[in-house]
Amino acid sequence: MGFIKFIFSKLFLINLGIAVGLSIPVTVGLYFWLDFQTEHGITVETPNLTGLKLKDLEAMADTLEVELVVVDSLYSDDFPRGTVADQDPKPGLSVKRGRKIYLTVNAMLPKQVVVPDVKNLSLRQAKAVLESVGLKLGGLEYQPDIAKNAVLQQKIRGKVVKKGTLAFSGTVVDLVLGDGLSNTRVLIPYLIHYTLQEAMDRLNLSSLNLATFKIDDPFTDSTKVRVYKQVPAFSENNLVPMGTSVIIYLTEDTLSIQYDSTLYALPVLLGDSILNEETINEEDF
Repeated sequence: MGFIKFIFSKLFLINLGIAVGLSIPVTVGLYFWLDFQTEHGITVETPNLTGLKLKDLEAMADTLEVELVVVDSLYSDDFPRGTVADQDPKPGLSVKRGRKIYLTVNAMLPKQVVVPDVKNLSLRQAKAVLESVGLKLGGLEYQPDIAKNAVLQQKIRGKVVKKGTLAFSGTVVDLVLGDGLSNTRVLIPYLIHYTLQEAMDRLNLSSLNLATFKIDDPFTDSTKVRVYKQVPAFSENNLVPMGTSVIIYLTEDTLSIQYDSTLYALPVLLGDSILNEETINEEDF
């Protein structure tokens, strides 16, 4: 009963009124203070920093209303070296002032990797191993050897690669392969309507080389062009020595390319495309 009398007492009611009276302005003041501190409702647009050099970023950092943070680097031929390749958040988004913009920069030099030893591996295996560490398969050279399509040597810029050699990621590695001690000939794959990379892969799988390629003008994106002509041309009876070089022509006007969809979908089967000269009749040429 004493407690109930206390809460209805004059002293308690006076103190309660004072507490309520003080809490209202404190709450209102706290609301406006937080609103001011957090800049609620005030946003800025993220700038487009892609392609800018680091020294340019440093010069303009003080003029931006966002904070720039370099968090990662990569190496790509699609961007100039030492420039911003990507940013998060993306350009044009509304963010709070002072928001951190995380940048990925294209490195000045690609990373170095140890060239794997692919000696005695098959062409398919060697290609997979080289690409797994960031290297590219280059030209194919054939020498007399009992092991057909097995790697005898690997070269970079014409020099035989020694064990433990370091190379920049993206370096082209040429392979010397065995020809099986026979005059082996292979079918030329159908390359029409394939991309440049797809055509190169099909040539490699057929034990052939890319001599050169030409892209018709005008074009805006080299990754979108497709093959419209190849020399030598595809033919079921057109057999050439292993290691033969092929020239391809590409265009971005893909709608103008006439191609055989049945041949376009035909996979390259290395084992089925290799024939020995002894098994070919002269009338086939």
